[in-house]
Amino acid sequence: MIPFVIRRVVNLVPVLFVLTVVVFGFVELLPGDTIDYIMGDGSVDNPEVRNAVTKELGLDRPIYVRYGKWLLRVMRGELGKSLVTRRDVTLELFDRIPATVYLALSGMVLSMLIAIPLGTLAAVKRNTWVDKAIQVFLLLGISIPEFWFAIMAILLFALQLGWLPSSGYTSPLENLPESITFLILPAVAIGLRQAAYTTRLTRSSMLDEMNKEYVDTARSLGFSESRVMYKYTLRNAMIPTLTISGLQFADLLGGTVVLGFFVVIINLLVDIAYRMLNPRVELS
Repeated sequence: MIPFVIRRVVNLVPVLFVLTVVVFGFVELLPGDTIDYIMGDGSVDNPEVRNAVTKELGLDRPIYVRYGKWLLRVMRGELGKSLVTRRDVTLELFDRIPATVYLALSGMVLSMLIAIPLGTLAAVKRNTWVDKAIQVFLLLGISIPEFWFAIMAILLFALQLGWLPSSGYTSPLENLPESITFLILPAVAIGLRQAAYTTRLTRSSMLDEMNKEYVDTARSLGFSESRVMYKYTLRNAMIPTLTISGLQFADLLGGTVVLGFFVVIINLLVDIAYRMLNPRVELS
């Protein structure tokens, strides 16, 4: 396990390097002028002002020089200043990452709490009214856009009933009850749609595992049906569910380079979880 983790961490370095090169290059190809965006007040018509700002930002240098200087600053933890707020990007990230991770993690946990029991139940009760009712829930969850559901939830629970706030954020470390009241609406809006996809995958994985020989063997040994389903079958069926949940979580975090970094890290954690669920899984 430890050698595998070390290899994956070492492999993370070239992956992130290539990712930064690609993103840096695409930003360079985007239409528009950085100077026009920064100034935006007519002073860009003055060639002296434009040349001074261009030189100050280093935009007069070749792209490989700018990338090299940027990469060295990033390795020192210096991400530059935001063109919008004029604050350090590092401070901007640290101000917003905790709330983003808190919301994404809450939505994903809610999704798993709904998806695993429902997907398992739908598989065990396949082709019954229980399975059909869950299928209707899945269809609604996949069909309804998240933004529309969020707007409807705000209108009903925040504006009409007044049960929950429509917006805001409080750190759970400062005031946990108040933080939860702010979290409920966005977490439910995110989690329900994710749960619909994950439930569908869990059901399919369970049905696939239930048709394998080891399930029949466990039954022939006299194990109870609940033990066969929940101790053996569900553990193996969770592997694809963990994969899609990890990708969903990374997608919720958003961002280009940031997203790529989290995708690699989450994939590593998912691979480790594979081994924990099924020790027979080879990590290579």
